[in-house]
Amino acid sequence: MFRFAVLSAITFAVAYLLYVFPVLALISLFQGGPIFGPLALPATALVFVLLRLYLATSTTNRLLKAFVYYGMGIGFLAGMTLSVLLLVRALGTFDGPVLGMVALVTIAGLTLFAIRNANGLVIRNISLSSERIDRPLRLAFISDVHIGSNPPSHLQKICEQLQGEEFDALLIGGDLFDSSDFTLEDISALRLIQQDIYFVTGNHEGYVRGYESQLARFSELGIHVLDNSVVDLNGINLIGVCDEQPVAERARVVDALHQPGKFNLAMVHQPSIWQQTNSKVDLMLCGHTHRGQIFPFNFLVRLQFRYVYGLFTDAASTLYVSSGSGCWGPRMRLGSRNEIVMIDLTPA
Repeated sequence: MFRFAVLSAITFAVAYLLYVFPVLALISLFQGGPIFGPLALPATALVFVLLRLYLATSTTNRLLKAFVYYGMGIGFLAGMTLSVLLLVRALGTFDGPVLGMVALVTIAGLTLFAIRNANGLVIRNISLSSERIDRPLRLAFISDVHIGSNPPSHLQKICEQLQGEEFDALLIGGDLFDSSDFTLEDISALRLIQQDIYFVTGNHEGYVRGYESQLARFSELGIHVLDNSVVDLNGINLIGVCDEQPVAERARVVDALHQPGKFNLAMVHQPSIWQQTNSKVDLMLCGHTHRGQIFPFNFLVRLQFRYVYGLFTDAASTLYVSSGSGCWGPRMRLGSRNEIVMIDLTPA
């Protein structure tokens, strides 16, 4: 009951701040008057009901989904923009209608750029050498594709770009899908990949009802589910860690599966256990953070995760946190990019 009350309070606050406040603030700039008018409460209550309907049930209505996701993204950009301009108005520098026009142009520009940016895809290259590697190995790593938030055509684009790269295996670091209407056909583009594919679950797979039955069929696409298991990959010890377990248990999995004397590569969806396990792994690959996806959300993500994006080293261990290959929620990115990571491992 307490958890339900807290989640409801957070959802109500999000309904106001991201969906209602920007509209009322814009009206206030053009027409004057208070921001929190008589319509604020009923409008927030209506949005709250729509958010709960989508987030707390398995409904897949496309219009509702678009309202929730794009309202979230545009509302975030609009809220930031309008907060600044309301402060400018309070200082008496410009008239409200002028600021209103500035707000509309700025919000539209940021929205269009963020949507366009989210449709792009870049290649990130990292190279590591180690005495524990016997022969060169090239790996492709993707994470957070989020089929559901993104259409299957986005994975098709990723796989077509991977076809132009030479690599020995594809690693997928979780959150491949996030929708209750997901079917195996939605990721059929992975048939284009001729190399071995290794996959670990992320948090969003665990949110989907009956996801285990979907994972049981991944072998039909040549995908090896590596949750809490290990495989020898051309001489390196590839460890896969399931996300659906406490943080301490994830660390124990790495501790149990690492092999002294071998190059240990751990694939873990969230960058939460590297500090506890970096003496046991040579390389850890993570996703989950999306690099904040929409600036300045990266600063909020940093409150939970010390390592938000990029390459980190500590003694003989390396961590790479990807910004992800797709978006969650709104297909919008500002200050981040969708990426494929190419990893070259060579003997020292």
